[in-house]
Formats: sequence, structure tokens, C-alpha cells
Amino acid sequence: MTAYARASCLLVAVFAAAAAFGQQAQPVLRANSTAVDIRDGGWLLKGDWVLDPAVALDVYDARRTTEEKRVTFITDVDSMSFDVRPGHTYDFVILLNGKDACRTRISTMTQSYRRLEARPTAGPDTIPISIRHGKMHLQGNINDSQVLDFIFDTGANICALYPSAMRKGARLQFDGATKNSGTGGTTTRQTSSDARLEIAGLRWDHEPVMYIEKQADRAADGIVGYSVFEGKVVEIDWDRMVMIVHETLPAHAAGFARTPMPFAGSLPAVEAVLVKGVKRDSGLFVLDTGGTGAMIVNQAFAAAHDLHGSMKKLSTGVSRGVGAAGIRNHLLLLPQLTLAGFALPNVPINVELPSSSNAAPPGGVLCMEVLRRFNTILDFQGHEAYFKPNTSYNASFKARVSGPPSSVIVGIAVAAIVSFAGLVLLRERRRRSPRAVRPAS
Repeated sequence: MTAYARASCLLVAVFAAAAAFGQQAQPVLRANSTAVDIRDGGWLLKGDWVLDPAVALDVYDARRTTEEKRVTFITDVDSMSFDVRPGHTYDFVILLNGKDACRTRISTMTQSYRRLEARPTAGPDTIPISIRHGKMHLQGNINDSQVLDFIFDTGANICALYPSAMRKGARLQFDGATKNSGTGGTTTRQTSSDARLEIAGLRWDHEPVMYIEKQADRAADGIVGYSVFEGKVVEIDWDRMVMIVHETLPAHAAGFARTPMPFAGSLPAVEAVLVKGVKRDSGLFVLDTGGTGAMIVNQAFAAAHDLHGSMKKLSTGVSRGVGAAGIRNHLLLLPQLTLAGFALPNVPINVELPSSSNAAPPGGVLCMEVLRRFNTILDFQGHEAYFKPNTSYNASFKARVSGPPSSVIVGIAVAAIVSFAGLVLLRERRRRSPRAVRPAS
């Protein structure tokens, strides 16, 4: 084929894509591989986007922001950048292998909250919280429903509802689906991209929500993921049982111990050190306020650091989640866990045994039996976490070595002798029909 013919074919593909959109010609990005990287402001999402020409319009929901930023799609042969503003959409075409037009939209409709009522003075927003059944809870509503009980889960990056929320009037309008990955496999679930979430006088419009068909937790109507506070600074004060949302890092953070808070995939994590005599094994562990128990160590970390057989075994359990498979684990007594320089003695931790499934993040998960001992500031702007021991710091850990099985929970959970984790939603990508939006600009 001549160069002229190849160019003609490319133009035909481009104009065909434009005709399908019913608009003028869209910008075109070339790709020979289906895997695409996305740089979203300061975030680099490696291989996060997978091209599929069969999707009528694939929508990438940019991380929420209050300011203009740059979003760049990076293929194996090309890249394209957009300077995006909140509340807009940006359409383009990714041409796969020179022939398949993948119609793509960047959406910045998902934004931060707004206050329902004006306040006489400026300052942070305060949300009452509680601990129920070992998890962090708060109250709110979806789509003007009755009051709903939510688990606030720093180990989840999307909001989710259970059937009990629907019975209380949540009324989700489904317009897509997501792959919900966790222990035991992956399940495709329905999603709504345009829900209204209200918590303590704060309102989020155009909030994506996933629907979990099974009532996974009898004490809650759903989950609110940390992502609703992207771009904010979130303080969790367990002594006063409040969550305080700041626009910038508060001055009193100087009295806390600071540690980096990188992201394991899409979830906030910090370094923790497992201390056994002179041996110190450090790794990155996701912060999970939706997880009961103290800590989950995944099978890869356990094998790399030879954890099995090195500590006293308290019991054995089985992790179950969204799939049919389960992961056996040992409840082991760790002599010392160090977090942000603070040493916690005699911590019962759940350590996965080898299996064909491994949904846990890089090192594992830090759960509520550890996290509730520290008043915490999570800086989602500077990617740092701040810890300060509170009145629960010196309380003894309770190892659950007997009792009834726990509920089967989506994500990472345990059912058998012990209950050690809550909900970890690993959102892959949503495929949905485009909702009504402002014109692309």
C-alpha cells in the first residue's frame, strides 16, 4: 500500500468516527496496543485504560479537582493532552491499529462537595462518626432517600449501596457497569454515574455509585469511599468521634508524626514494619477503615519474608470475597508492629497462605484495630499521613480465636474462626452510556 493510500485510509477512519459522533472531526490519538497510560494531573495511572472498539463511547472520569489541570492519554506510539476544567467533557478518538476507532471522553463532572447552607464563618467541615462492629460509620442519604448508614472506607475508591438502601428510597438510575475485584475473583456490577450524595449538610452531585446485589453487611446500607474527599485534608479524631474536612493542612498537624502516603494502585497506603526480635520486615499497607481486625498480610509478602512458622499461631481462617474461591490464612501473634515510628506490641495479624488468588494490595491492609488507636490526618493533597496516639493506644489487642463465622464481605473478608477485614473495592473501569453533560470545550 502506498503512503497516499495509507493516509487516505486513516482519513476515512477519522471521518467515519466523526460521523458516528454526529459532530465535527474529533482529535485523533494513534495506538497499536490496547493498554493506555493516563497522567491525571500529578497522577500516573499505568495501563489503567484498555481500548475496546466495541464500546460506543468510553468515558474516563478524571480525578476530582476544583482547578484546571492537564490530563494526558499515552499510548505505545503517541500521546495527547487536554487542559480540563471542572464540570466539562472532552471528546476524542483513539485509532487502534490504524483502523478501529475507539470513541473516548474525558469527563470532569465528578467534583467535590458543596455546602447546602451558607455558614457565618469560614472553617473546616465536621462530620459525626462512630465505630460499629469494628468499622467506621457515618450517616447520609442518596438521591433524597431516608437516612442511610454508611461505612466510611479508606480502602474503597467508589461509593456502593446494598439492597437495604434501595428499600429506603435510594433509587439509583443504572447506566453502566464496573468490574469489582477482590478475594476469590471478579464480579461485574451495575453502576449509576449521576447520584446525589448528602452527608452532614454536604452534597456531592454526579457521584458514581456501584450496586452490590447482596446485603454484605447487616449493620450498613452501603459504603462511602475515600475518593469523595480527593483534594482535601481529612482528619479523623477518634477521641471526639468526628471527621474534620480541611481545605489545607491544619497547623496542629505539627504535633503529629508524619509519614509518606503513596497509593497502592488507587488506594492510600503507608509503610508499616513487622518486628520479630532483630528481624524487621517493612512494606506498603493500605489504610482500611472498613476492615475489622488489625492487619492482613498478603501471601506474596508472607512468602518473601518467611512469616509462616516464625510466630505463634493463634488460629486458622478462610478469606472470602466477591468470587467463589477462598484464601486460607493463619492468625499469628506479631511481637511488634511499628507505624509512623510508634511501636504496638503483641498484635494478632492475619497472614495469607499460598493460593492461586491474591487480591490484597502490595503488602496487605491495616485495619481498624490498629487505625482506631491513632487520631489521624490524611492529606490527599500532599500524599502524606499524620498519626498521633489517642486514648485507645495502649488498649490490649483482642485476638478473635473462636466464635461464629463473619459475614461474607465484598473485597477482602474472612469467614471462619476469625474476622479480620472489611471492604476493599478495587474499581477497574466503568463502561457506560454517556449521561447528559455540558458541551465539550
